[in-house]
Amino acid sequence: MIKIKDKLTYGIGNVSNGIILQALTSYLVFFGTTILGLSGTIIGLVIAVSVVWDAVSDLLIGHMSDYAISKRFGRRHLFMIVGTIGLVIFNGLLWSIQPSWSYVLKVVLLFVCVMMVKTFMTILVTPYNALGAELSSDYHERTSIQAYRTVFFILGVAFTTVAGMVFYFKPTTLYPLGQLNPAAYQQLGISLSLIVLMCAGIATVTTLKYIPFLPKNTKVNQKSSIKLMIMEFKVILENKNYLYVAGAYLSANIATAIVGAVGLHVYTYTFKINNYGIGILFGVMFGLSVLSQQFWVAYTKRRDKRTSALLAVKLSILSSIFFIALVLFRDYVIAHPIWMMAYVIPSGIGIGGLITLPFSMIADTVDEEELMTGHRSEGLYYGGLTFSYKISQSVAIFLLGIILDLVGFDSSLAVQPKATVVGFGLVVAFGTLVALLMAYRFYNRYNMTKEKAESIKKAIEAMATR
Repeated sequence: MIKIKDKLTYGIGNVSNGIILQALTSYLVFFGTTILGLSGTIIGLVIAVSVVWDAVSDLLIGHMSDYAISKRFGRRHLFMIVGTIGLVIFNGLLWSIQPSWSYVLKVVLLFVCVMMVKTFMTILVTPYNALGAELSSDYHERTSIQAYRTVFFILGVAFTTVAGMVFYFKPTTLYPLGQLNPAAYQQLGISLSLIVLMCAGIATVTTLKYIPFLPKNTKVNQKSSIKLMIMEFKVILENKNYLYVAGAYLSANIATAIVGAVGLHVYTYTFKINNYGIGILFGVMFGLSVLSQQFWVAYTKRRDKRTSALLAVKLSILSSIFFIALVLFRDYVIAHPIWMMAYVIPSGIGIGGLITLPFSMIADTVDEEELMTGHRSEGLYYGGLTFSYKISQSVAIFLLGIILDLVGFDSSLAVQPKATVVGFGLVVAFGTLVALLMAYRFYNRYNMTKEKAESIKKAIEAMATR
């Protein structure tokens, strides 16, 4: 059993993932178009290319960490150290790009910094995720570990969003809408980098003691290579339950990409919510996601992971349906913003389950691979998980950047045309609904029960004693 304090210190590392991911998904399109004055198409293209590279690098780094050999740093920790340092540097540089610089220079710097942030984030996060699956082999404790990880991920996301809106994007005489202040992004970026350094450092240092007890590379005579990675990934693709979880995770994160890419535009222009109002909405949403973790752990013990995941998707689908109604009756909602809670409440609880459960479910599918092949590839499994959804995110974000131009978004206008702001809202509402319906279908086909997982674990133990 893993001590609670060790779950806490491991989980706190995911603050780094949460704050950087949220900064990129919530602010980057807005920062690039509205602050730097770049076109939505260019921003979409930059992000799409970076996400494709991010997806490919997930597989490479996951595979490399599976085959890393070090008595002092094990398979994962050296990657986490390098990733932390690089992420701290390039995240700070990204948000320091100035709107007064030349158009070409802004495009080049934005592209380079985003690519480097994505690269070092992968070097940190993919081995970190794999480490979480290795800390325990118990069916329920895996969910508990992921719940701690989720709490800190959400706290990171909440800090970036809520603190950004409330503290960094404060209205000034020059910028009545604080999110239009270029200096605020630089201040936020530096703060986020310092938090990454602290939280990722804590997770790395405090889990070093577990290295002697973690699963080792069973193919000690082989080194990582592209050919070997492809061969092992083919084996992973034969694992049906893994594919179902990855497909569901992919679909749910398409919904996240849609909201993240143009959500700030929607809240700002469609519903005319100021920075404090946006902060309150996200605060309630993320607060419910954190508070729901105890419910999801308990519900999983009472039922199973598949049933829990389906419930989380249903709640998220309900929130998307509410959002459609909010957009259609936007004039009434602007006058009575309390109705935004009809979207925020089920969404917050659903998100809590959709973040925690897939990572716990993947750990169980890794056991299936070990039973079949005698080898564990946690790094490649979790790299493949993020590969699947990042490819879909790159397409979604690229298309959304083009949609910003098609619906007539003009960053120079304080008030956008009605067709534009309604277009924002409907893209978010229907896009997320379709993506969540896909996620439901995938989770419905997953058949790893607690009994099956325990049977696989006993079979692995029996195989090890022969």
